[in-house]
Amino acid sequence: MTTKKIRSVFTVKNKKFLTPHLIRVVLDIDEDQKELLAHVQSGSNNKIFIPTDPEKGSEPIVRTYTNRKIDLENRELTIDFVSHGENGPASAWALHVNSGDSLEVGMKESTRPLVPDADFYLIVGDATALPVICAILEQLPSYVTAKVLLEVHEKKDEIMLCSAADISVEWLHNPQPEKGSLLAKLTQQTEIPLGILKKYIYIAAEYTTVRELRNHFKTILNWDPNGLYTCSYWRAGQSEDKLENG
Repeated sequence: MTTKKIRSVFTVKNKKFLTPHLIRVVLDIDEDQKELLAHVQSGSNNKIFIPTDPEKGSEPIVRTYTNRKIDLENRELTIDFVSHGENGPASAWALHVNSGDSLEVGMKESTRPLVPDADFYLIVGDATALPVICAILEQLPSYVTAKVLLEVHEKKDEIMLCSAADISVEWLHNPQPEKGSLLAKLTQQTEIPLGILKKYIYIAAEYTTVRELRNHFKTILNWDPNGLYTCSYWRAGQSEDKLENG
């Protein structure tokens, strides 16, 4: 069955800084877009088409972003951006965007849960993974347990995480993530409870961190590949490329 692809231009409703390094942009959903988004999952990946100079006939710059939330009742599509100044077209756009501006977004229909059923989750991510991790936690039921490891720039960038599940959160502060991270080391030192039948690990971060952890769990621990998901959201020193998902 072919997955339906959706592409539409949305109008910016409002923008605010959630933390010093996290910008939330809320887009209006009109009546036609509400119907289009009826079968799109909150926390799923989008392609955003960042406008460039129209007078020069420049094509938009395409970046992959996870939507934070699709709220059909209030007709709002929310996308959170990590702010790292003018370095990067998406960050620059989010810094300068105003209400009434437009953003083209492409996505695929999917109502499949972001993670499969499990009794225990180990969820690991850096600042770029905050939107999808927040969405995952909001969708977890009350009878499961989750250990969450998150890396952000500084203490002020920690945000409230909401979940019906029994979650514990450990924050790691890294003001220069492009120069390396201790997230992989912290993850490898984290004890995973014994005696739990169904365990699932979700990792989304910088390429080097993800590669190290994928090797740790798959090669060293022989982790069940069905109980592990890894995603490289970015790679230090490079613009967005085709990075491995596993």
